[in-house]
Amino acid sequence: MTSPAAQYDPYVLPLPTPQTPVVLPQWISAGNTHSNSRYCDAVWPLAPLIDNPSTYLVKIHWRQCPALLLGEMKLITWTMINGRLRPTHLKARGAGARARTSAHDLRDTHGEWIRLARWLHERRITRLVDCTDHVWRTYIVERCSDVSRGHAEKICSMLTDLWAFDQLSAEPVGATRPPWDSEGVDDFLPPAGGSDRGENSTEPLDPQVLGPLLVWAIRFVDIFADDILAAWSERCQLFAVAAVNQASAESHAALEEFLLPRVGSGAPLPSIHFKGRSALARTYIAALTGASTIQVNRFATKHQLHALVPERPGACPLNVPILGQIDGKPWRDHIDVEESAE
Repeated sequence: MTSPAAQYDPYVLPLPTPQTPVVLPQWISAGNTHSNSRYCDAVWPLAPLIDNPSTYLVKIHWRQCPALLLGEMKLITWTMINGRLRPTHLKARGAGARARTSAHDLRDTHGEWIRLARWLHERRITRLVDCTDHVWRTYIVERCSDVSRGHAEKICSMLTDLWAFDQLSAEPVGATRPPWDSEGVDDFLPPAGGSDRGENSTEPLDPQVLGPLLVWAIRFVDIFADDILAAWSERCQLFAVAAVNQASAESHAALEEFLLPRVGSGAPLPSIHFKGRSALARTYIAALTGASTIQVNRFATKHQLHALVPERPGACPLNVPILGQIDGKPWRDHIDVEESAE
């Protein structure tokens, strides 16, 4: 007979109850006074994990999760918030892998999982155990069709975590292992651009050129850092909102109000650069209107916006104040959602 001590696994978490705290006490610092919530709540603040007073407080919202997948998604998300990935799992994933991540990373990962859940729901798949190898392959092709190689690799890692954290529950729901975790991720990513030789063929800069560049680099950090960090935070928030938006009649009306006047007046349309050409900024538009990215795409196809955007590319300004100045004037009118990630 196996003894209880032999059966104990420090990485496996017991099942939560409806009244279990979202963030368990061992992960909350002594000086953190942010309110916690319960497993049964519709909103899970992650503020108990955030001690820096200047850091934006984030929450996990469950209203956009399909009802039939809600129970499974809640359990794995709670396990991710309170669990630690096994060292054996981390060892196989390189030096950058972490047993636990920040509250903002947790929020972003949850958003990626909800995006998957909604995609599965649209195809009448109501259990993660039914997300077969074929389903994974179909989904990742669609999901990564318009993102960079680096972003696609991050998406794959987040989706692998869905399976990895499910293994740490006392009663796993049966999330399946994505094929890229066993086969290697390269074949599931967009093609790499540029040379693969890893050699720097650029001639070194003259010190007389490099000196002024260094001075301006330091000034850039000193003067513009707050604006850039605020823009990055706003961009992350927009992308997180867009990832969980669900199509509705209200969001369709918001799309019409936001886009059709621009189409009719000949005004520029919100755009990003993709594969060397201008493309409609679907995620940005989704975040501003409350629509899902799929709804934005369908709307754009219906009104032939994809053909208009290369002719009328427009900015995607972030709603952040410009505080940095040069010679007493703001250094720019706005920061664009695309350049905030550069």
